Amino acid sequence: MRAAGRLAAFRQSSDAVSTIEFAMVFPVLLVLLLGGGQVVLYIDATRKVQQIATSVSEMLSQAVPASSSATTATVNATDLNFSYDASLVIFPYVMGDAARRGIPWRSALTIGFAGISFIKLPGISCNGVADQSTCYIATVNWTGTGASPASYRPCVLPQLPADDAAPFSRFSLPRSLYGPGSVIAVDVSFTFNPTFGSALVRPVTITRSAFVQPRYVTQIDFDTTSNDSIASKCV
Repeated sequence: MRAAGRLAAFRQSSDAVSTIEFAMVFPVLLVLLLGGGQVVLYIDATRKVQQIATSVSEMLSQAVPASSSATTATVNATDLNFSYDASLVIFPYVMGDAARRGIPWRSALTIGFAGISFIKLPGISCNGVADQSTCYIATVNWTGTGASPASYRPCVLPQLPADDAAPFSRFSLPRSLYGPGSVIAVDVSFTFNPTFGSALVRPVTITRSAFVQPRYVTQIDFDTTSNDSIASKCV
């Protein structure tokens, strides 16, 4: 009788219900918390990659000509290397990510540079033509070569016109850029590796580009003096 009474009391007891519920819900809450943190990191990384591309292209576009009458200015290896160093101020997360992966930080972040001029096709009138990509060829004058070949725009082939919303390709340019003059193209890539759930979530490569016309000249060339192979001239 005493044992039966204790068993009945145990069945009716609710003292540990909250503890059991917490033990069941806590793992789910923990996964949501850590997973949400990774989403925030990814969104921030996307913003930083775009910010680096915009800042570097703006910086290079402000190259000053040697004289007031010159129509061409130059950038050199020092300028391009400084772009890498400046990117750490914008996106310091790269240093910790590279250390965690055991690689040099410059291998974690890739910056591609290119100077591209638009050459008008002979015998074609562009007056009143909305799509100027039918009138011009985009020629790469110089390009970055410090990273792997898959990260920079090639010299040999002209850039192909593409829709403004098209995915990134190192072989194409938005067709809205085509017209008289030139642009500085900067392509930045960063592979985001989740620190939580890496066994389930594959790394995601974030690539963003920025295109800026030269500020004070019609074209910006690359000065090969003291070049450390970070870039090369095409023509």
